[in-house]
Amino acid sequence: MTLDPVFRSQEAVRQIQKDGFLQNMADSLQAHHDAIRHIHRLMPDVLDARYLAEPDGEEQGLEFLQTHFFLVLFHSIFKTLGCSPERLTFYARANFCIKGIVTAGDNLFDDEAKKLLPLAVENAGARFESILQMLCFDRLTHRVCEDAVAEGWITGEDARAFHRALLDRLAHIGTLEGSEENGVDDILPVDEMIEKVHRVRGGALFSLAFVAPGVIEKGETLARFREAEQAIRDLGTAFQIVDDLTDFEFDLTRKSHNILFAAAYYNDDPAVRSAIRALLNGKAPERGMVEGVFAECAQSVLTRAREEGRRAFDRLAGLGFWFPPERSDSLIHAIVGIEGVARIESLTSGS
Repeated sequence: MTLDPVFRSQEAVRQIQKDGFLQNMADSLQAHHDAIRHIHRLMPDVLDARYLAEPDGEEQGLEFLQTHFFLVLFHSIFKTLGCSPERLTFYARANFCIKGIVTAGDNLFDDEAKKLLPLAVENAGARFESILQMLCFDRLTHRVCEDAVAEGWITGEDARAFHRALLDRLAHIGTLEGSEENGVDDILPVDEMIEKVHRVRGGALFSLAFVAPGVIEKGETLARFREAEQAIRDLGTAFQIVDDLTDFEFDLTRKSHNILFAAAYYNDDPAVRSAIRALLNGKAPERGMVEGVFAECAQSVLTRAREEGRRAFDRLAGLGFWFPPERSDSLIHAIVGIEGVARIESLTSGS
């Protein structure tokens, strides 16, 4: 899962617009557009032109919001918390770079090829392009900090503390991801899995957006950022839980942690326990098993995600953030893969 998952549900995005939320995020949408353009302009300073392509045409409106929703949301939260305009600009640029580092790593772990930089090395292979993307974003992160120091937005000590804190957190998250490279043998109970897996893979991952403010802001503003960071950890945990419902079949093939495995493995119903054990022992899943055999377990998992999401937006509302907590369920349901849209709709209509 990346720092900034993508809305696959067109209806969810249209609902955001219909409810007037898009207007609340208009300034943050523009700020993120500006941040991406700025990072692309820096590319010739970090890599020779022979390895660079022309940037693709920019996504606009709801399409852009689908791709970059959470970085836009984080910027909007930061505005609520009261940091300076210069630091808001710096955080937007830095967080796009962090997203790039995480996305490149995600590519390598999951054998994917998501791209955030206009590189011209396609014939070299997807893995090498991901490695090059990661190296470029690491250098771009340093460049963004160097420029912020030169402008007087942050100090050199701030920049050094940020780089150290970022690498520490990436190491913490990566340790979990790396431990699953050869699959996992133990199925943790649901509560233990949430604390040991989902609060890292989802919660700690989302909170990377708060690394820079956490070492730069001071006093009352820092206290507000720390409260907001805890809310974002809860939100990231919620989305990782939902992601497990979407990735059920994929996680079976790679034998990674999945909360639905745990809910079924420790279920009171012998038929459910037998079904999940057969799958974990190599039986191919039949179509619709999540919505059928495991429906009750899946609905309980979805309830846990809703609880995490509601707690997150309750915290943010206490800080003055504009998003209504009562709409959190809709947002939780929206971040799912293409197949997951129908799955979540099926589970919610049956509950």
